[in-house]
Amino acid sequence: MPEEQAFCVLVKIMYDYGLRDLYKNNFEDLHCKFYQLERLMQEQLPDLHNHFSDLNLEAHMYASQWFLTLFTAKFPLCMVFHIIDLLLCE
Repeated sequence: MPEEQAFCVLVKIMYDYGLRDLYKNNFEDLHCKFYQLERLMQEQLPDLHNHFSDLNLEAHMYASQWFLTLFTAKFPLCMVFHIIDLLLCE
């Protein structure tokens, strides 16, 4: 893919998936994602939520990279290619 086209794809992903907003306004949207994650864990995985609370482990301590990279930073590269392919096929 030519460099210019790759940049256009990056911009589209940043806008379509709200990644751009995660970096704006002192990371307000990112903090909102942390709040949502913690509420979902509290509702759906109460034991894990309580365990994390007992350890004083907050979402920003482990989930920043998840949201800022669309979860691709924690997977093997071959799996990342599949994730990005799925995003681009939408």
